[in-house]
Amino acid sequence: MKCKKKLWISLILFILFGIVFSGWIFHQNTTREYLVFDNTTQLEATERSEDNIRIEDVLLPDSFQNQQSILFKTTHTWAEVLLDGEKIYEFGNDTDTLRFMKSPGSCWHIVDLPKNSDGKHLQVRIIPVYSDYYGNSFHIFGGTKGDCTLKILSNSLYALVISCEILSLGVICLILCFSIIKKNHKYHSEESSMIFLSLGIFSLLITLWTVKQCGFLQFLIPDPRALYFIDYFTFFLFPVPFNFILYDICKSKYRKGAIHLSMLYLTNMAVAVLLQCTGIIDIFRILPVTHSIMLVNVIYTILLIRYETVKLQNEAARHFKYPMYLVMGFGIAELVVYYLRHFQQTSLFLPLGTMLFIILLIWIQISRFYDHYLQKEKLVYLLKLADTDLLTDTLNRNAYEKRVNLLDKQTDELYTTGLILFDLDNLKIINDQFGHEKGDEALQLCSQCIRQFFPDKENLFRIGGDEFAYFYHKNEENRIEDKIAQLNKNLEATEHTFDYPLSISAGYACFLPETDSTFKDLAKRSDLMLYRIKRKRKQKLKPTYVSPQENLTINTPSSTKNAVDEKQAEEIFNLTTDYQNLSPMELCNIINLLSPSTDGFLYMLDFRTDFFYIAPQALDRFCLPGNEFHNMTKKLKEFVYKKDYPLLKAELDDLLNTDQNTHNMEYRWLDLNREPVWINCRGYIIRDDQQEPIYLIGCINEIGNRQKADNITGLLGETSLEKDFKDSVSTLNKGFLLHVGIDGFKMINENYGWNYGDYILRETASCILSCVSDSQKVYKIASDEFIILDTTSADMTTASNLYDHIRRHISQFIEENNFSAVFTISAGILPLQDLSQTCYAEIIKRTDFSLTLAKQHGRNCCYIFQEEEYQNFLRIREITNELHSAVNHGFRGFSIIFQPVMDIRQDKLTGAEVLIRFASKKFGPISPAEFIPLLETSGLIIPTGRWFMREAITACRKIRMQIPDFKVNINVSQVQITKSDIITDLISEMNASGLPPAAIAIELTESILLEKNEKAQNFLKELKQAGLQLALDDFGTGYSNFHYLSELHPDIVKIDRGFTSKAITDKKEYYLLNQFSNMIHNLDLKLCIEGIETEDELQKMKLLKPDYCQGFYWGQPCPYDEFRKHFVDVDR
Repeated sequence: MKCKKKLWISLILFILFGIVFSGWIFHQNTTREYLVFDNTTQLEATERSEDNIRIEDVLLPDSFQNQQSILFKTTHTWAEVLLDGEKIYEFGNDTDTLRFMKSPGSCWHIVDLPKNSDGKHLQVRIIPVYSDYYGNSFHIFGGTKGDCTLKILSNSLYALVISCEILSLGVICLILCFSIIKKNHKYHSEESSMIFLSLGIFSLLITLWTVKQCGFLQFLIPDPRALYFIDYFTFFLFPVPFNFILYDICKSKYRKGAIHLSMLYLTNMAVAVLLQCTGIIDIFRILPVTHSIMLVNVIYTILLIRYETVKLQNEAARHFKYPMYLVMGFGIAELVVYYLRHFQQTSLFLPLGTMLFIILLIWIQISRFYDHYLQKEKLVYLLKLADTDLLTDTLNRNAYEKRVNLLDKQTDELYTTGLILFDLDNLKIINDQFGHEKGDEALQLCSQCIRQFFPDKENLFRIGGDEFAYFYHKNEENRIEDKIAQLNKNLEATEHTFDYPLSISAGYACFLPETDSTFKDLAKRSDLMLYRIKRKRKQKLKPTYVSPQENLTINTPSSTKNAVDEKQAEEIFNLTTDYQNLSPMELCNIINLLSPSTDGFLYMLDFRTDFFYIAPQALDRFCLPGNEFHNMTKKLKEFVYKKDYPLLKAELDDLLNTDQNTHNMEYRWLDLNREPVWINCRGYIIRDDQQEPIYLIGCINEIGNRQKADNITGLLGETSLEKDFKDSVSTLNKGFLLHVGIDGFKMINENYGWNYGDYILRETASCILSCVSDSQKVYKIASDEFIILDTTSADMTTASNLYDHIRRHISQFIEENNFSAVFTISAGILPLQDLSQTCYAEIIKRTDFSLTLAKQHGRNCCYIFQEEEYQNFLRIREITNELHSAVNHGFRGFSIIFQPVMDIRQDKLTGAEVLIRFASKKFGPISPAEFIPLLETSGLIIPTGRWFMREAITACRKIRMQIPDFKVNINVSQVQITKSDIITDLISEMNASGLPPAAIAIELTESILLEKNEKAQNFLKELKQAGLQLALDDFGTGYSNFHYLSELHPDIVKIDRGFTSKAITDKKEYYLLNQFSNMIHNLDLKLCIEGIETEDELQKMKLLKPDYCQGFYWGQPCPYDEFRKHFVDVDR
């Protein structure tokens, strides 16, 4: 870089030296030969008139002894040349020309004279076509034919150079236009391409007109009459693309004048041609009409540009203002000079002004395009930065969640997706013992190693401190296991190069449509496999890397739970020691003995010989190679569903390599038709004295309709409940169902583990069983839910008392368990009277509803079913479904209405509050108080809000064409603020429609903005930065603390109808409202009073001097067409 800089300096110095040296040589040399571009001589002529013909008499000098020519120019006249009275040249009076062509146009004439013409009398006769019009000033030049040609070129040199420049710029504009359109570039707008197109056509027309004026075009088209029409056609047409540019730049309703003027130019040209062809009048004679239109166009352009820049703050108009003024100034100068010269000759003002205009416009457009490009690139960079983990240069958690959300929406892609979860082992140990720098280094190495075997960077994410995720296609699944093995082998080979232990655990799974409903299910199975492999690895590494602090025991619920697990494990071990000496044959005989009396399938696995035995009845259900076989781990693939095989293999490895004593796993076997069937496999490990595993003995139960009892609690399942209910439904006229659920059971599983969760379920079932009578039956129907069926009790007091009894027993258990895990139960009570004709599925829905409402009422309580509330719940669900359908089908059923906002001081319409409405197919119009909360809870408020804003802004843009300062008030929900980029959406819609920020006011209630969260604060900042107004809505119904006005800085404060109605009837309230109005005005805020319905109310509120008013006095909210009819399309 330094060398290149020095070369640049040297180059500049050499250029300066060359200039100085050449100048010095020029001054030293006195002998110069000047090349003359113009060798013609102007002949002295005597002018006279005869019979309305202008005659130029010339006595030819001696130089005409040789072959010479004369040169002169005529404009809209005939010409004759006579030499000593003999006619040697004639122009214009052609017998074969069209009858309507009076004028032969304007052109240069080169007339060859014979030799020895010196001393002869030359006469040039100019015969006017139009009365008293002799065209341009007349001059005669003499010289050779070549000299005459060079004279024409020298005379048109400046105009020709400017024309070439304009032509080049026009071609550049067209190239830019078509390249933008062809590439459909993301950084351009349609406005940009249309401006370039109009500018290019404008340039070509001006180029043709200029080349015609200077005479050069005569060399290309040697027909003066054709040039005559080219001259005027280009003159008539070039203002049209100019007006197109003006139309594209401006945004107000007044820009339509540019279209009307363009139509006027075209009409003017058509009429002129028609008059010319009919012989009524020549085009040349009606030029003043065209000039008058151009003057009107200039005045209109100046006024429109000023209005756009001053009133509407149109950024594009502000940029184009001075180029527009420049070209119009030069155009006016061109007209003035033309008239001062009595229509004889044009000037260079218009071409020169056009060239400067085009240069400035191209520069402005490219500058705007480049600025837009930089902004977009900056945004893309920031978005990329937001999705990138800077330490490992992989995508981060934010990008991962975006991918997950996208997959949940695109089910086709989700069905072909697999997920690998990687975990860097012992990161905490590396950080603690070797420092955080080494920890960061380990993460970077981990990322590099993963990318070496999984190179698709777009699919690799760092989702936690030591966790990475990688998405793959299901077609790659067969290679995943080998790649992970190669990854671990590669790490093992380089382990000696690091000062710290470096290893990676990985778990993977592919989406299974029959079991997985969302991506979360897929991630859970991947995480489960990772957990098992990581646990196995920790068992191997634990003695090596345990820090002294990790040996400390802390008295927490977690350690209490571990103590319970250890106690259970010890009891199991004591029981299994009695079976160490049993032979496999004896265990098989025991299984054969017990199998006929069990619903499940008992089994035994001998780890020493890899021998597997299962109850013979399993052969009638599953495609087993037999009920006894060796090489069990290899033959698993024959009857275990292939997607679940890696999980099962990892579990069996855990059983062999850890001190685990129990086995509990849900996965799939293949039935006789080789269809997957979900099973629950549970069992105990029998170990020898050295703790090596000998046997795995347990039972396999189908998970589904075949299962009649719960394996954890021993209670009957839902199948039995359905059967018992159907058996007794015919005689059912009393009784109840008590649906009990454990509150927060998921947290118990997550905090203490599944084994402890099973322990809680067993104890809860025990408490329920200890409270029910002999006539009541208990069933377990879900992971943490129980149902008690009572067919004898006549009133619901029995059910309430039973719930209270169970709750007391649960509390007693928690206390006896030293509060290891504190939880509560909720219950829904469904009376069975009058439900004998109701099907079982509907009964369960009602119990689910009752339990859900109990939990919604605060948990740790019961709720007795009410049919009215249930029907309302069904109604809300149907409306919610309709809202979903409406959003997915173009927002059908939604509409917007407008309530006028009046400027009370000027007594005129100033804007409207836009409101949303929804009509249900089944229930008809739904109140906003009902459907808007449903939109918010379902998240549909975000797409609906975008639609609402788009409709409101479109309507505002149309109305502003008639009422330029019209604005709309748009209500915004808290959900939109916290869960979407509403300001970005709003600005995007405004830019698309060309609305200025002053046209929009955002209405929010004070309670929304006073939420102390970062989103709300950022919203306020972005609102102010965008230049949008904030209207504080419903003041008087929320917190109504005047101090909040200084925190929120609203532009407008709106008084709620409730506050207004009180002030009208109550003097004290009116006094308070008056004081408040004065304070608002003192704070330089605008005041809007809502709810005015009568003339008396209006007059009373006027005394408070509000800025705006709303209410039914002016009209109820109405649709767009009706609003226009009553408020917009009226005489003002």
